[in-house]
Amino acid sequence: MKLYPTRRSRSLRSTRSVRFPNEVVFLDHIRQGDLEQVGRFIRARKVTLDKIYLTGMGALHEAVLSGNLECVKLLVKYGADIEQRDENGWTPLHMACSDAHPHIAR
Repeated sequence: MKLYPTRRSRSLRSTRSVRFPNEVVFLDHIRQGDLEQVGRFIRARKVTLDKIYLTGMGALHEAVLSGNLECVKLLVKYGADIEQRDENGWTPLHMACSDAHPHIAR
């Protein structure tokens, strides 16, 4: 009887991994309202707050759409431009008013 050498099988989990761009992860943290992670990304300079992302909006626009006032405050604290316009010309204030978030508009 002939024995064939066996290959060392490695788990697919250990050899494959998925990495998302910082911008995608950052926007996801904003949408989830994870203030700790949002702050970490900003302090580590992994993202810029004046950028218009692939969604056509800036970070502050995303926070307004999520309805999270604390996230909006955090982004403004770190210098997010409240006058920034998205690809359609809307400011975060326009979005807050349009999407019934008067607590953010104030």
